[in-house]
Amino acid sequence: MTSYFSKNTIFSGLFFFFVLFSLFVLRPFRNTIAANIGTGDLPFYLLIIVIVMLLVNPIYSLIVSKVRLSKLVPSIYGFFILCLCGFYFTYSYFPEIFAVKTIFYVWYNIFNFFVVAIFWAMTVNSFDIEDGKKFFGIISGFGSLGASCGGALVDGFLYDKENLSLLIAVSSLLLAIFFSSRVQREEVALNTSGDNTLSSTLEQFSQIRTNSLIRQFVLYAFVWTCLSTALWFFQLEIINNYTNDSAEKTRIFGRADSIVPLITLFVQIFLTASILRSKVLGIKFVLTVYGLIFSLAFLAVSGYFSDYLLASSAVLIFLILQGVMRPFEYGLNKPAREAVYTTLNSKEKYKSTVFIDTFTNRFGDASGGLLFNMLFSLGLVAYIAPLAIIPLAIYLMYLGLGISKSVSVVKSK
Repeated sequence: MTSYFSKNTIFSGLFFFFVLFSLFVLRPFRNTIAANIGTGDLPFYLLIIVIVMLLVNPIYSLIVSKVRLSKLVPSIYGFFILCLCGFYFTYSYFPEIFAVKTIFYVWYNIFNFFVVAIFWAMTVNSFDIEDGKKFFGIISGFGSLGASCGGALVDGFLYDKENLSLLIAVSSLLLAIFFSSRVQREEVALNTSGDNTLSSTLEQFSQIRTNSLIRQFVLYAFVWTCLSTALWFFQLEIINNYTNDSAEKTRIFGRADSIVPLITLFVQIFLTASILRSKVLGIKFVLTVYGLIFSLAFLAVSGYFSDYLLASSAVLIFLILQGVMRPFEYGLNKPAREAVYTTLNSKEKYKSTVFIDTFTNRFGDASGGLLFNMLFSLGLVAYIAPLAIIPLAIYLMYLGLGISKSVSVVKSK
């Protein structure tokens, strides 16, 4: 496989560019819908997403066991393209019906996590852990560039043209399918002749039960997404306090989606490989320090709501939080996790990692939303509630240390 690394890096990067471009020409509209739903009702929709993810994951597992891997991306992405076309015609006739927008919100979250999870499942099968440390930052950089282009397009032109964004997303996904087909990878057999339909459908659950590293990642993914969603809810409150105008909210979200990926791109190109390959820092540092960064972010939110930190600059504090958390997640933590995933066997890469990136993350999202509302239902004021979440961020640091030790054991074998 080593002779294909250079070519695979380029085609995998272009594959990811168009995946994230398709997501980010729609993401600001999704964020506006979330802001308009409000943090009080949003956990209900997140729970719906969790239930759908739980039902869809076994179906995905069965599909993986039955189709050739070369057909996986066209099959799954093709389904989402049909959905996008359906939303295009629905919005053409019912542009202002709120129920349609909430359905889109639920669907987008499923679409978002599945297309990205499948991309990474395909990618980790083309690299080992050392090459993952070397190239995953570059590949992620292609994605950040696609995200920035998508966000900039919405901020400058598409902020009130949702239907056009849907058509652009369709074209982008078609290009993603094309570049996926150009990546050369081993055609591994994921369907074992002795497996029956039930065992193939539920295989990711047995993988979680038997592999301690996967179990650790399930818990890690749950905690970081719980923290991330709670922090996102505070950011929605900041934007809702700033304006009630939906178009203005979409422009703010589009601005963030055009600027932040460029910061992420800088991290991915100039820092990711050197940090992940560093003997002093490495994967251990990245997985562990995430909890500290979350703690500082919640301290910043507390400062804003207490009128001590940028109290009159809602958009600025929102952009600062976005400009710190997302570059670290997509520039360092995500590549570090995917590098660790390369140590799993082929079945685990295509099933357990997708389960973690879809259901576990969505369950963490729903739990983070419930945690946010629970803190306020207990009577905590806006500048105290963020501080109450910091112990969970410290626990994330502990989980990161545990995974790092497990990875060291795997590498030493």
